[in-house]
Amino acid sequence: MAKTLVDKLEETNFAVLNSMDDWVRIVDPKGNTMFINDSLKEARKKSEDLKIYLDENVPLNLASENESIRNTTVVEEKLISERYYSIKASPIFYEDKYKGTVEVFRDITRETMMKIELFEANRSMLDDIRFVRKVQSSILPKSKDYGNIILEGIYIPSANVSGDLYDIIRLDDSRYAFYIADVMGHGVKASIMTMFIKVSIGSIFDKHPEFTPSDAFLKLRERFFDLDIDSSQYFTAWLGIFDFKDNSLIFSNAGHNCPPMLYKNSAYTCKFLHANGRMISNIIEPDVYNEVTLNLEEGDKILFFTDGAIEASNEDKKEFGLEKLRETFCKFQDINKIYDRISDFTWGEQQDDITLAMISYKENEDEVK
Repeated sequence: MAKTLVDKLEETNFAVLNSMDDWVRIVDPKGNTMFINDSLKEARKKSEDLKIYLDENVPLNLASENESIRNTTVVEEKLISERYYSIKASPIFYEDKYKGTVEVFRDITRETMMKIELFEANRSMLDDIRFVRKVQSSILPKSKDYGNIILEGIYIPSANVSGDLYDIIRLDDSRYAFYIADVMGHGVKASIMTMFIKVSIGSIFDKHPEFTPSDAFLKLRERFFDLDIDSSQYFTAWLGIFDFKDNSLIFSNAGHNCPPMLYKNSAYTCKFLHANGRMISNIIEPDVYNEVTLNLEEGDKILFFTDGAIEASNEDKKEFGLEKLRETFCKFQDINKIYDRISDFTWGEQQDDITLAMISYKENEDEVK
């Protein structure tokens, strides 16, 4: 039976098989090698490992006891003599009867090494991203009391590194500055920009604690312009200064399209804290940042957020939206319940960072008396 098959193959196919650079062998149903092509013969002479492999291994579908697998083309990858091979084993039928298996070995060492190198590079990059994300999380202020301010924050980064940032800075015994910023885009470049913003604003107020929000934004824009970045880059920010002596808040907005929301405890009302001002960019001229002043009372709360909170979408691609966020904040005044509502609404993979911060104000005790 075997001889009949080999004779038939020799008449039609052996010349073709011998001309192939790929290795080819034919194995009968009992696992005996019936034929190997010239390429495999030459390789077997040079490699003891290959001889051992051919003697000890039959095609994968032949080794299986499952008849359906034995009659199916099977592909596997093996390391032989320090090189990687893709081995394709296909059943041979002669006169409608199963007569054996033809096995083709293709050298895929180059492709495999490229995959390994790419995997290692990606793993290294992912390790770097995880590290950057960890650093970003660590530089956010802790949720605690800062003078008359009770700060709470929730930061849920997406799969990438973030361009979101918020921080609180002590100016003196009775004044604190708070800001929230959102850098265009994602990735390492955006994360580095958040570091620049944090270091720059901290340095500005360290040297000029008397600065107003508008002064700080103009100086920040000046430092950003001095970076001399070739490509168009920008970020938005909202910055306010709390003064505990007169329970006041003065703030400016640098193009931040997510204006904070103020809940007035005495009136049970919510409003947006709007102020005019352009984003900070290397292609936009400096702006005159409008400043707004208001008084705060015991129990007033301010919600800060970035666009990831309002752009979270459900399975119908409908966004959570600014109005739904306002309604949720006005109803609960609780940052955890707000996040739960956003999380319950969201469907699928989180596309953007979700950053929420809430300040609850405690009125100056001297004023209360």
